[in-house]
Amino acid sequence: MKFFKPLFIILCFALSIVSCRKDVFITDTSVKINFSKDTLTFDTVFTSIGSATRFFKVFNPYSKKIKISSIKLAGGDQSHFRINVDGISTIEANDVEIAAHDSMYIYAAVTVDPNNDANPFVIEDSILFETNGNNQKVILNAWGQNAHFYYDSVIVADQHWVNDLPYVIINSMIIDSNVTVTIDPGCRIYNHPHSLIGVKGKLIVNGTAADTVFFRGDRLENYFQDLPGQWGGIIILPGSTGSLMEYTTLQDGDIGVWADDSVLYAQPHVALKQVVIKNMTYAGIRGISAWVEGENTLVYNCGQNNCLQVLIGGKYRFTNCTFVDYSNIAINHQDPAVYLSNYFTADQVNYFFGGCDAKFENCIIWGGLDEELALDFLGTAAGDAIFDSCCIKTDSTLSASSTWFKQDPKFISTTNENYRLQFGSPCVGSGKTNLLTVDLDGLARPLGHIDIGCYER
Repeated sequence: MKFFKPLFIILCFALSIVSCRKDVFITDTSVKINFSKDTLTFDTVFTSIGSATRFFKVFNPYSKKIKISSIKLAGGDQSHFRINVDGISTIEANDVEIAAHDSMYIYAAVTVDPNNDANPFVIEDSILFETNGNNQKVILNAWGQNAHFYYDSVIVADQHWVNDLPYVIINSMIIDSNVTVTIDPGCRIYNHPHSLIGVKGKLIVNGTAADTVFFRGDRLENYFQDLPGQWGGIIILPGSTGSLMEYTTLQDGDIGVWADDSVLYAQPHVALKQVVIKNMTYAGIRGISAWVEGENTLVYNCGQNNCLQVLIGGKYRFTNCTFVDYSNIAINHQDPAVYLSNYFTADQVNYFFGGCDAKFENCIIWGGLDEELALDFLGTAAGDAIFDSCCIKTDSTLSASSTWFKQDPKFISTTNENYRLQFGSPCVGSGKTNLLTVDLDGLARPLGHIDIGCYER
């Protein structure tokens, strides 16, 4: 009996502790939970295409547990939004506990249904919280927009894209042989991850100084601004000639323009006029035994390879172009801005396809490396590159017919990606007179000596 009495007392004490701790929740109706955000905002989301996921945290600021009796979407199963409460996808969660001075995550995403509205529209909802009879909410809003969608598309007849709605390409698009796609000024072409635009026929982009045409990824949230690798790029496929891009910006892809062929025809595979190519994972322009021409074109922030990458030669003409590369938070600049070669190697054998005929006039080649020009030529006559009135950051030995200098071009701000020229730049007025009457901005160039690079000061 003496043994059982202490044991009984211990058990009663333990049970009393458990009983006390079982439901120690705050029950006061005046308390409120805290949120890391009172509004979740989603940038423009194309109809039928999901958005990025947003999240916020719910905090219990008190020294006791809180039980949230209800967390739910106000719009219920009719809402455009979806929520995930502490790891569980749901429309409504009940009796959610948060420990003292602890927190939990709530995630939200949105999908926008198609409509006939050409203008952006707003979708709104809210997440409702009920705690001890006290009601709180977090607002959800998103901008939606209708668009022309191309899914796994092969364009088999001529098309004319007008500037009414954005164009969204999902899982790539091919312009078939003998087919032309013409794009009007101001059009916006958004590409889903890994999507490519392959050109067997012809692509004509008619941007203007007032209405540039944009190619970019289809994620428009702030996180994705200036982030490389969001889509594949534009590939000019073998046999395609005569493509033209004017006043066009290509950004945030893998490769801007890739021209690939083993035959030189009577006209270029692609011509670039007043074009900006930026924030590419690999190369801004890649030519493989191709004919590419560029005028007043700016290529910058290209990561793993080069702003201009020429493989196995071809024919290249660049006039008043600027190729410039610096490292930033998204780009690790390790290779020269311009790379030219006239061969490729397979199984330890070198192969040639007619040499590399490259001419640069009034061009800037610059960046953060000590050497921004790589000439990888085999043989004496198979590879040649001429630089006429150019500003180049290089210690390479260039052809005797080249005229160039190595001086800081004095861009206005490399940090802000403003590659116009400062007053006193050695490139101002140092260019060779040519037939270009305007610069990248569409501003007039003088009749005499013009500036070197894509911009006229």
